[in-house]
Amino acid sequence: MIRRWSRRGVLGAGAALPSLARPALAQEGWPRRSITILCPAAAGGATDVVSRVIAARMAPALGVSVVVENRGGAGGSVATEAGAAAAPDGYTLTMGQLGTLAVNPSLYPRLKYDPLRDFAPVGLVAQVPMVLVASNALGVRDVAGFVARARAAPGTIDYGSSGAGSNTHIGMVAFAEAAGVDLVHVPFRGMGPLMPLLISGDIKAAMSGTPAVLTLIREGRLRALGVSSPRRIAQLPDVPALAETWPGFEAMQWYGLIAPARTPEPILRRLSAVVNEAIATPEVTERLEAEGAVPDLRTPEGFRDLIAAEIARWGEVVRRNGLKPGE
Repeated sequence: MIRRWSRRGVLGAGAALPSLARPALAQEGWPRRSITILCPAAAGGATDVVSRVIAARMAPALGVSVVVENRGGAGGSVATEAGAAAAPDGYTLTMGQLGTLAVNPSLYPRLKYDPLRDFAPVGLVAQVPMVLVASNALGVRDVAGFVARARAAPGTIDYGSSGAGSNTHIGMVAFAEAAGVDLVHVPFRGMGPLMPLLISGDIKAAMSGTPAVLTLIREGRLRALGVSSPRRIAQLPDVPALAETWPGFEAMQWYGLIAPARTPEPILRRLSAVVNEAIATPEVTERLEAEGAVPDLRTPEGFRDLIAAEIARWGEVVRRNGLKPGE
């Protein structure tokens, strides 16, 4: 059980890359100006990192600049609602993720978008394991010690997230449910604002995407207790998978680009080709893997199927735990 305590960067286009997708013009004259990717989180977290990695490679392929605009708030709903309402002309995309597309539909009863009705999937970019990290101030060395401390004093360990319904929130909810512990949720407007308080010990723990905490773990500023992937990851080989203690446990973040519904099909095909070819390049693959992300190539239809399946899965978690907006 969990108790809750309620509380833009521009990537310029470089020289054109003829090897990346350049079929006949998707829509005559498109693109003629910069493209914006709405990032539903503050700078510094995994969503931001993945957005910037893919934007940097899309820009030269499309021949225009790609702007990453961070809009945190309401578990990512602020940016995602703006993306759904944007003109369907190929100039505004949104970085979709587990929280905004699969969790928020169950968490927010007045959500102003429907993930399957109001968006056209462009392509999945990556899946990212999460890491259960603890502040050094908590004084635990492993997940067994963390669970023992939480069970001995229920409701005394607080953890931060990038907002109610976010990847980092729902991942910790799933962990607490599996471990049978009572934790206190402190939502922030992104992982960036949370990190200084986690390092200082004002916040005791978090379930963070790997890119946001990998360097801090290696520097000894945070302690990694477990990863949310089914198996250990190469970037943290000495950190056990939580599934080693709770068989079957898995809570992977995933990220993919979506466009407003009714975006012309030729533009969607061009964007999908550019995204998939960018992910397949060694440059992007190596950059994502260095951050602990796993590149994941899927068709737009495959991405839509993932969203639908995850809505069903995480909706059950929201209902079982009685989660409410802002908690």
